[in-house]
Amino acid sequence: MPSFAKVIVLLASLATFCYTFYVVRKLTIFLSEPRSISNAHTWIFNLLDNKSRLETAYGPIVMDTLYVIGFIFQHSFLKSAFVKNLLRKLHLAPAERTIYTLTSSFCLHYLVQNWLPAQSIVLWQINVDESAPLWWTFVITHALCWTVIYGGTFIMDPVELLGVKQTYYDLHNYSEPLAYKSLELRNLYSHVRHPSFVGFTLILFVTNVMSLDRLLLAVLLTTYMYVAWSTDDTDVAYQQKQLQRKKLGLKAH
Repeated sequence: MPSFAKVIVLLASLATFCYTFYVVRKLTIFLSEPRSISNAHTWIFNLLDNKSRLETAYGPIVMDTLYVIGFIFQHSFLKSAFVKNLLRKLHLAPAERTIYTLTSSFCLHYLVQNWLPAQSIVLWQINVDESAPLWWTFVITHALCWTVIYGGTFIMDPVELLGVKQTYYDLHNYSEPLAYKSLELRNLYSHVRHPSFVGFTLILFVTNVMSLDRLLLAVLLTTYMYVAWSTDDTDVAYQQKQLQRKKLGLKAH
């Protein structure tokens, strides 16, 4: 790949890096901002008395399901050997992570922007504005979960995670970044790229309004995480070793 093309790819990866942070900010607000709806739509059991609530939920649930499936398909298909081999044949292997990050961010952005609420069916609704303890419990829970997720992301090298380091190394004719990492870490990265399964699960299910659309999102994404994040004993042992090294390092200082 000519040097000029490499510079363009590097600039594209930097733009993707910034765009991804913008999308993650929107996702954080989308998932963690307290919501409120009319008290007339409080319990799912009232469906027996008013079936029109179920009928009005059909459209949003179908579209929202398609949005989530689209994101899951992109997130899985672009990691496949077929796509990686195709990019390699097109001499775009250094841009692989950037392309993956850009398409992931676009799908997620589209989902957040076009999500349709199905608030005619609600499993539970808690008005956190009327209770300071409930409000703080909700906010602190989400804040802690996002702190763990963001902190874990920075520990996992976000510049490499989002593809900037790959294009920078390619510009200077270095080996790919993963070549400089340990075998254990490369094995972990091969099937886990996001920290804190528990954190994401809590964010999805700890909501003050569990409407049908939010339940759909929580169930589909949690199921996908459970299937896709296949950590093994080797990964756990590696992370325990790294945590112990961090503790020893802090004590030394």
